[in-house]
Amino acid sequence: MSAAGSTEDAFVRISTASGCLVGRRCGPVSVFKGIPYATPPVGALRWRPPQREPRWEGERLALEPGPAPIQELPPRSSLFYRLNNDDARALVMSEDCLYLNVWSPEPSQGAKLPVLVWIHGGGYKTGHGGQDLFDGSRLAARGMVVVTVNMRLGALGFLSLPELAAEDPLGASGNYGVQDVVAALGWVQDNIASFGGDAARVTIAGNSVGAATVTHLMAAPAARGLFRAAIGQSLSGIFRHELRMTHHAEAAERGCAAVSSLGPSLEQLRDLPATAFLRIAPQGVIIDGRLLSEDTTDVFMAGRQARIPLLVGWNADEGSLYASSRAVDDLKLTSHSEHALTTLKHIYPRAFDMDGHADRCALVGDRRFVYPVWRWARTHAETTGAPTWLYKFEHRLPLPDDLPPPPDGQEEYGTFHTAELPYTWDKLAARPWAWRDADHAIAKNLADTWGRFIAMGDPNGNGLPKWDQFDASHEEHLMVFGTTTKPGFALRREAFDIFDEMYFRAKQ
Repeated sequence: MSAAGSTEDAFVRISTASGCLVGRRCGPVSVFKGIPYATPPVGALRWRPPQREPRWEGERLALEPGPAPIQELPPRSSLFYRLNNDDARALVMSEDCLYLNVWSPEPSQGAKLPVLVWIHGGGYKTGHGGQDLFDGSRLAARGMVVVTVNMRLGALGFLSLPELAAEDPLGASGNYGVQDVVAALGWVQDNIASFGGDAARVTIAGNSVGAATVTHLMAAPAARGLFRAAIGQSLSGIFRHELRMTHHAEAAERGCAAVSSLGPSLEQLRDLPATAFLRIAPQGVIIDGRLLSEDTTDVFMAGRQARIPLLVGWNADEGSLYASSRAVDDLKLTSHSEHALTTLKHIYPRAFDMDGHADRCALVGDRRFVYPVWRWARTHAETTGAPTWLYKFEHRLPLPDDLPPPPDGQEEYGTFHTAELPYTWDKLAARPWAWRDADHAIAKNLADTWGRFIAMGDPNGNGLPKWDQFDASHEEHLMVFGTTTKPGFALRREAFDIFDEMYFRAKQ
């Protein structure tokens, strides 16, 4: 590392495998933004696996985030937008989006600091590594290197077609967005030492579909050895409410139908502007034959996933943003046994009524978010013996007064999906809300705990509350982060047995 003279003492220069970068020193942390980790996936590279990052001559400024992936943001009035997307900087989007950002307290060879690589959520449709909530300054100041990553989204990142498979040496297509993350992890292995990081101490982490991506990366042979621990917040890629993963042939058939009105040939589809694909829903992660050759749940059930420390959990009211009157129908519960349905009606007695808001929120939250995460922890601990920790976040945010009401007549949002993000990042200042002393205390506690896990592969120590490893047979098998931090348990555990029955019956 070298700093410029007295007139430019805020700038920091480092050398990477691709060339020299110029970042900026901001207080105790050096920041490098908009670093390309792969060749722009445009033109003939649209819907191809990411290619090795380009080299450049001279110095490259790394002072602003690179463009975000092409996307349509949620409505500006929505709570999801207000928390996750309402940033100070105008959003610049492009198909040329494969960039990452790095924060480091000591960007020099030999520092050997632990590394966090963050994978954003957004349903594979929205989000990017440059979101204000994911400013890594406060985490990095705790003694780690923080990396946030962009990936291809929507149909540009998740689409299968027979023509794409025909040009691929492995006969694969789809999963390009997750392949982007694997490429970024490869970049970290090659370059993170220049930023003060230890390539042998990488933790991957994500929220929502970012957490599901973490699950798939733990199962993917191509990602093996690229990280040594993992964090998953509020979703899982196994035991999903959609049940089995889609195979490539089925995904390619659906892909053909999705793009049939846009052009008859692959060449014409690649010539279209990127915005032409905005209204086509991403197919999600599939069994493509390149990244994944079998269902990720099957990999975990057999214990063939990465045997690494794992920290996962959920929020108390995961279903509040999703519990519309159609949400229960979308779970397709009535297609299962009468015993299963009767039991669920006993556990969630009013979930199937028009005005059963609280029970519907609990059922949708449990089936879509809580149970898959709980099953992730249980399966990983039981099939690998790797240390695993489980949490529940139940602190309620001081929301703005001008938010629209929750969907379908609910009275309040509760501790909703993504509510933990400003706390785990210790980034309350990203939103000008009426934060209280309790909010700042919980943010410090969560960020310190996550930081300890990233540094040591164990969230215990440094005066933090004692957190026992997950054991499904113990009554108190998780840590509750709320008004106080204390051991607790998952509610409505009997429903998880029914969800197990549903899942395994569907797999037969």
